[in-house]
Amino acid sequence: MRLIVILAFVFLFTTSLATMLLYDNGQVAMVWGDWVVETSVSFLIAAILIGFVAAYGVIRLMLNIWHLPMFWKRRRRIRQYSKAETAMAKGMIALEYGDWHKAEKQLIKSAKNSEAGLVHYLSAAKMAHNQQAYERRDQYLSQARDIYPEEYITIGLVEARLLSEDKPEMALAILQTLHEQQPKNPTILSEYAVGLRKLGYWETLADILPLIKSTRALDSAAYFALEQSYWAGKLASASDEIELDTIWKSLTKKQHLSAELLAEYAEQRMGWGQEVTLESLLEKAINKQWNDRLVYQYGRLSLGPAFERLKVAEKWRSAQGDNNPILLLTLGRLACKSQLWGLGQSYLKQSLQLRAEVETFHALAQCYEAEGKDNQAALTYKEAILQLENK
Repeated sequence: MRLIVILAFVFLFTTSLATMLLYDNGQVAMVWGDWVVETSVSFLIAAILIGFVAAYGVIRLMLNIWHLPMFWKRRRRIRQYSKAETAMAKGMIALEYGDWHKAEKQLIKSAKNSEAGLVHYLSAAKMAHNQQAYERRDQYLSQARDIYPEEYITIGLVEARLLSEDKPEMALAILQTLHEQQPKNPTILSEYAVGLRKLGYWETLADILPLIKSTRALDSAAYFALEQSYWAGKLASASDEIELDTIWKSLTKKQHLSAELLAEYAEQRMGWGQEVTLESLLEKAINKQWNDRLVYQYGRLSLGPAFERLKVAEKWRSAQGDNNPILLLTLGRLACKSQLWGLGQSYLKQSLQLRAEVETFHALAQCYEAEGKDNQAALTYKEAILQLENK
């Protein structure tokens, strides 16, 4: 609309001027010293317009000549960007096909010319890592640091992830350095916590748990799982019974029924031959929420009459059915401890049919020995050895 108004105004102005000049050309005289130039108004206007257009053309030509090197430089840069983007696309396609070598080659050849050069270097480092070409991986990471020093956090996180499998200590050191530089960064906090949990640095993990919670580096479910792992690790690493009981007493009643925590507590107590109260704790936890590890530990208890525990486990079988090899192993052990040899052997054989484990063969052989069937026990031990060799 605006353009139409402008064009209409120009048209009216030029029409009016042309009409006026047709009626009266007028005379213009210009004096310069002894020189006198006379001409019509229309000729003067035409000369001014032509002069203006010519001057504008000359100025534009000079400006274009002046900016010509910059134009060619920009055009060359655009072509380089285009080639880099094409190389990245080919690299990503190769990545989808699992061709690590081709993906690495495509990504790195145009890294310096790409606006997303950091992505090229980091992706190439991942591809080299997948090929176990660790020297090239480290080279790409080093180049990324040199060219993009301001992106040290992103580069450090990628390096830590790549090193976490074969060099977890080094990966943790990188994450610790990043955490010192950016103590409230949620991504760094979450990955640092995972590294601490993996290597069992429970005290350091305890120090950053409040910070993880306040910054919401993990959602509530992930934070709860991390906290559970922390307490489980503390229980598993207790050096004596006093320390174990101190940690256990510091937990809430709800945590006492946690399968993960109770399993670690029971494992330590059974290892030291301290099984008092474990039977009731395990029964209460299993009745609340089924857990194979707790059921397995229940079958290993030796304190008290096994027949009473067998009756409890039989109720679990009524609810769970005969498709759980762990429950059948526990039932078999408890039946054999109760001197119900035939019943125990039947449970253990059912467990083996579902999952042939060396430990189950060993429990069956012990049951035969307790009954006095040494030949049958020897054959079972032989089967266990064959099973172990085949694994």
